[in-house]
Amino acid sequence: MPTRTIAVGLAVQFLLAGYCVAQTVDTGPIRVGDRWSYDIKDGATGALKFPVTLVVIEIDQKEITTRVTGQDNRPFTIVFDPGWGRIDDGTWKHRPSDLHGVRTLEIGKEWRSEGNSMNMHSGLTFRTSGSGKVTGQERVTVPAGTFDTIRVELMVRMTNSADQTKSSTTTGVVWYAPTINRWVKRTSEFRFEGRLRDLTIDELTQYSRRP
Repeated sequence: MPTRTIAVGLAVQFLLAGYCVAQTVDTGPIRVGDRWSYDIKDGATGALKFPVTLVVIEIDQKEITTRVTGQDNRPFTIVFDPGWGRIDDGTWKHRPSDLHGVRTLEIGKEWRSEGNSMNMHSGLTFRTSGSGKVTGQERVTVPAGTFDTIRVELMVRMTNSADQTKSSTTTGVVWYAPTINRWVKRTSEFRFEGRLRDLTIDELTQYSRRP
């Protein structure tokens, strides 16, 4: 499905749900030049880990290509699918994606998916399986402002293709704001071989839309 259609469709679904959108911004499709900045925080301590900024540099029916500036201020490229699932970030290649994307904003909808991932440095391959559920509507306040959002719960499991005893699970919540075509807040819990390894919270600090 074309990226333009998905972006518009998500916004329309949200507006039809009866919410009064707080931001007076264009709810049109994602455009080259659109920009989002986030603070990535440690979920256990609340301490800032690093800021990150994404800028759209190319877009077509299947992919959103972004330039990302992160912790070391050295830009790199990440390619996403239209629902913001990662396809290629220079270290990992995922087919069809890393399964962390948002497929729909229709309340109550659930989905399951499967895929393959490869670490391009080590050559290791993984089987991935994921699930998602749209659980409701919430108003969320982050440094960039207050947004009416759709809450989406996600779970992705990765299993080493060569050793199925080695696996990781990431569970999280995305608060997606159709008015900016991306999430304003995201939480992630990462477990490897059953042990908790990382907790993160992403919060939108600023954004801009190309007219």
